[in-house]
Amino acid sequence: MSETTEAQKKGLWGMSRPMLVEQGLQFSVPLLDTFFLSRISDSAASAAGAMTPVLFFCGNMLWAIVFAGAAVASQRLGAGNQTRTNATIGIYTIWALIGGLLLTGLLWWASPYVTELMGLPGQVQTNANIYMSIMCWLMVVWAFKGIFQSILNLYGKPQWNMYANIVYFTANVLGNGIVVFGLFGFPKMGIEGVAWASVVGSSLGVVVSGLAVFLRLKLELRWQNIKLEFKNASKNIGRIAVPNVIEPLSFDTNMIVLNSMAASLGTAALAAKVYTFNTFMLGLITSMALRMATEVLICQKVGANQYEQAIQQMKQSLKAALWGSGAVVIVLFAFHQPIMNMYSDNEVVLGAAVWMFLLAALSEPPRTINIMVGGVLRATGDGFLISIVGPLFTWIVALPAAYLMAFTLGWGIYGIMASAILDEGVRAGFYWYRWKQGHWQHSHVSARELRNSNKVKESA
Repeated sequence: MSETTEAQKKGLWGMSRPMLVEQGLQFSVPLLDTFFLSRISDSAASAAGAMTPVLFFCGNMLWAIVFAGAAVASQRLGAGNQTRTNATIGIYTIWALIGGLLLTGLLWWASPYVTELMGLPGQVQTNANIYMSIMCWLMVVWAFKGIFQSILNLYGKPQWNMYANIVYFTANVLGNGIVVFGLFGFPKMGIEGVAWASVVGSSLGVVVSGLAVFLRLKLELRWQNIKLEFKNASKNIGRIAVPNVIEPLSFDTNMIVLNSMAASLGTAALAAKVYTFNTFMLGLITSMALRMATEVLICQKVGANQYEQAIQQMKQSLKAALWGSGAVVIVLFAFHQPIMNMYSDNEVVLGAAVWMFLLAALSEPPRTINIMVGGVLRATGDGFLISIVGPLFTWIVALPAAYLMAFTLGWGIYGIMASAILDEGVRAGFYWYRWKQGHWQHSHVSARELRNSNKVKESA
């Protein structure tokens, strides 16, 4: 019998409360960056917004490694195996740091070619290149952030991630205020300063979470255990990471293409999309926080073969996520005009606000289901099918539909936004169907290892 872990003792609400604050601060940063960039110019805000999917594209590669490693470690912990848990942490730390260094170099080299390929207008492209030459350093910072964040969540200490994000948020806001408005006699630095504020602020937050890991947890990471576990753990991490990479990368690539479509409609259309998209990231706060807590809890339950408890946990978590994100979205839609006025005085942008916010609001419930159910399926090792079917639907149906509605039917930017409702809605139905089938009960690490062990015994 495995012991009750610290995370299980806290339960969904005990784990998710600090995560709600953490995610609230984390998702507020892009919104605040958009506000500060809009004080510089619409082209500066459009440049950063257009490149955000590129950053997320690379960031998701890192998070896939960390997510997969943490899922395996969480299942080991749920099974009561502390030694293999810590060895797995050491292994995915190695892979994440290698990935962070490689992605920093790749972004620094490839960003000018990406902005050219996207067809961004002259000044927007110039700003985007400046922005990415600095933001590429976030890859290394995000690697450390993901490692420390996952360890603290795994051992039931999510409050330290909350403290880290308070430092990150405060440093980012202060830094942006200094470089954009020239506070304290500091020279105004424009989009370059906003980028540095993000890198420095995120780094300070990482220092806090890193100190919490080293001083509070004092993990015993023995090199001998890491070497013994390396091949097996890397295989299990890869089996979860690969499908976990496919769909987020498909989403981010799709966003890059959609931003290119919006850019072809003009700077005002792109700005309206960027402002709306970044604002509705606030709707992700509840669903992301609850998903993170749910992944830890369900992975530990399936590691202990407690499947019925895992099913009940999913029902509780999904219901809470839908209510929470729904409440945020209603508030955002109710205040659509003041919010858009905060960003811009462009009449085209302001005139589009009501429809842009309505379409974004309609896509939020299915997106919440995708985040929660898709995340748990991938964490339990049942992510391959959804990571194939979901992107196929996006590229074969949803993206052509966006082009059809935007250009052939003449709906413009509204057609691009409407395609998101179709995309999220169909995928949500499929993900829930896959969860109900119960394949995840046979795809987790312990179940696979047991089957392999039985096969060896039978062959002997």
